[in-house]
Amino acid sequence: MRGTEKNPNPQPPHTLEDFELELQSLRGSILTMGQIAMDMVEQIGKLLQHNQKVDASEAKGREKDLDQLEAEVDQQARVILIKYQPVATDLRGVTGAVRIATDLEQIGDDARRISIQAPKLTPWLAFDSEGVLEEQWKLSQKALVDGVASFSYHDPVKASQVTEFKRQTRKLAKDARSRISKAVAKNKALATSFVEAVNVTHGLENISLHACSLGEAVVFIETATDRRDRRENI
Repeated sequence: MRGTEKNPNPQPPHTLEDFELELQSLRGSILTMGQIAMDMVEQIGKLLQHNQKVDASEAKGREKDLDQLEAEVDQQARVILIKYQPVATDLRGVTGAVRIATDLEQIGDDARRISIQAPKLTPWLAFDSEGVLEEQWKLSQKALVDGVASFSYHDPVKASQVTEFKRQTRKLAKDARSRISKAVAKNKALATSFVEAVNVTHGLENISLHACSLGEAVVFIETATDRRDRRENI
């Protein structure tokens, strides 16, 4: 009878160990992305702090690596959802990982753009004794490093602290653009470099905000609290 026919090539049942291994692989991909993003942001700091040259071609290569890893994370997540149909914390871990991968890829995009703009910043960096851009960079770097660490250690407290950087991020970006504008008004020769410096303020702001979003994703994964809809008075 047809109803009693057996599958000639039965698939072995999925085990809890299989599931855990795939979750670990997914987390590993995220942490690799996090390290690449942190390296790219660290390179920006070298430019802003020491006026060192940044290899734009290297930044482009790393950004491509992030693109590829983001696609792999998306594929890994799809496979896990289909094969294991996770629930509760495990489900949040998978969907949250996809969110984090998107933020890390976008951080790479902004870091690459800043690296490309770097050569045009030299006049501004020579003039800027206050370190306007460096101040922004330090906050962006801290937000990113702490955000990746909170994911690595399943730490919702640290992640929550990262989300609180949003207000400071936006204030620093606004102040930086104002200070740059005032400086250039007194020195017209900096007009061209001014445009590039303002673009960098936007890029650093984006990096920090995406790092804050990463923190929000970790809070969501670990506590089931979605902080993306919080309204802030800025």
